[in-house]
Amino acid sequence: MNYFDDYTKTYDLNEPKLEYKYYHSIRVMDNMEMIAKNLSLPIKDVELAKCIGLLHDIGRFEQYIRYKSFSDFNLDHGEYGANMLKETEALKHYDIDEEDYEVVYKAIRNHNKFKIEPNLTNRELLFSKMIRDADKLDILFALSSPDIQGILWEDDSIVSPDVSDDFFDEEPIMLTRENTLNEKNVITFAFVYDINYKFVLDIIKTNAYYDKIYARFKNKELFYPYLDAVKKYMEERTE
Repeated sequence: MNYFDDYTKTYDLNEPKLEYKYYHSIRVMDNMEMIAKNLSLPIKDVELAKCIGLLHDIGRFEQYIRYKSFSDFNLDHGEYGANMLKETEALKHYDIDEEDYEVVYKAIRNHNKFKIEPNLTNRELLFSKMIRDADKLDILFALSSPDIQGILWEDDSIVSPDVSDDFFDEEPIMLTRENTLNEKNVITFAFVYDINYKFVLDIIKTNAYYDKIYARFKNKELFYPYLDAVKKYMEERTE
């Protein structure tokens, strides 16, 4: 934690969006530990998973300072974070094997991409899948928790047929397809189609994160078909 704390404290953590990213990183670290233990990974791999979880959003802090935005159209925070960690040799502050440094860089680079890049080693792929699940798990938790996420924004728009069709085909949807606030919410619902581990789906289902998110929407008629599809999908994957 020391490097992460020392680095993030160079930014103003009284800024609510940066404070959120600080605690999000800690929660994702805890999620990574939980997933690694569920997969019965050895203790050194549990520690590696925790390190990736803690540092996965390290690029968010500089991204926000530069652009006052978390849009990766301005700065790809996964790429920036991995490159920054490599250039500063920050991983020397953590008790992980040097041969696993590239695993950390690849996992962080891939955690925010639409698809995991090809040609990874089995080990790089494993931790890339884990961090993607751990990250989405906390995003859904935060969106379901008014004390953390605050307002969920909606608008008066319909959801485009292209976005809706992909959703009901059980496909993840690229963020670049988002043209309205309501489409952003549907794309978030589609996170469920990109969860790798049944264990993570079990957590989402048991904690009713999607039901809690849906309960916060005003336009329940619009979003109900998407909620219904998500719940049926989870039932099929977790039975």
